[in-house]
Amino acid sequence: MSREQRRLDRRQQARTAAKGPAKTPASSARPATGASRRTPVKVRADRGFPVVPFAIAGGTALVILLIVYLVYQAAQGSGLSGPAKAEANDDPSLPGAYYPTQGRSHFPGSLEGHVMTPFCPDVPASQTAADRSGKPFGSGTPGATVSASPQPTSTPTATATSGSGATSTTDPNASPTPRTDCYSSNPPSSGKHLNVQRNVDVGGGIINIPPDPDVYPDDIEIPRDAIPHILEHAGVFVGWNCASGDSGCEDAVQQVKDLVNDRIDDGKRVVMAHDLDLPENTIGISSWTRAEQISTNDWNSDKLNELKRFINTHSCRFDPEGFCR
Repeated sequence: MSREQRRLDRRQQARTAAKGPAKTPASSARPATGASRRTPVKVRADRGFPVVPFAIAGGTALVILLIVYLVYQAAQGSGLSGPAKAEANDDPSLPGAYYPTQGRSHFPGSLEGHVMTPFCPDVPASQTAADRSGKPFGSGTPGATVSASPQPTSTPTATATSGSGATSTTDPNASPTPRTDCYSSNPPSSGKHLNVQRNVDVGGGIINIPPDPDVYPDDIEIPRDAIPHILEHAGVFVGWNCASGDSGCEDAVQQVKDLVNDRIDDGKRVVMAHDLDLPENTIGISSWTRAEQISTNDWNSDKLNELKRFINTHSCRFDPEGFCR
């Protein structure tokens, strides 16, 4: 090698030393295996608002609210008010037979000269009831002056009459319509009635119409057409009629009088009086759209308890005018 060549080599080495050692590429510095020992990190993409879970939860809540609403509506009697719901309640577990309402209107005028509403056909009643039906109050003889037919007026030709006083059209899908020209139960359990009157002579004593809760003396009889007004004022009516000299019936009536006085003392709205419209040896009881007759011929404690349950259940059950508030 010539001197000149060696000089060039030294210069080249000097320039290389000044630059520092050559850098090895990162790829060449990895282990011979070439595999990375680091665990890869998975990048999670943004999933956004969880629409499906919230939709399921919302739908479930709506179903629950709908069920609660339907249950509430059923409990409220399809939106009926309290009195209307009580009036339409035909639940057979309630004491007494159910009689659909025959209305709540009032007769005009006073008791004097008022013509008594008859009972509908097949309603159990005494002969006295038949004799004075359709006649002015206080007259019960066949020769008395009458201002209305002694029998219920006939129904339209396209209807049929049941023993409970209901009429139904020939259409089998039609609902029976209660009559309004006769009482469908004895004692009456609804229907047109005498208006409010004070200090009325009923031929045995002076009373108000409707009568105040009380057990009335045996010689005072509540006018038939005043009874529905007792019931409209949230009350229960108890009537009785014994055959002359029947001590068994009289004993039963005394037990009922004691019961009624006890119930009145407890705040129940009950009126009890002699009722010659009932068959003999019978105790009759009614509230709005409910009525029952109980024979005294085989009287026992179960029948007394039956009357007690009737009073406890139905006093204030129907209260459209707020007497029990």
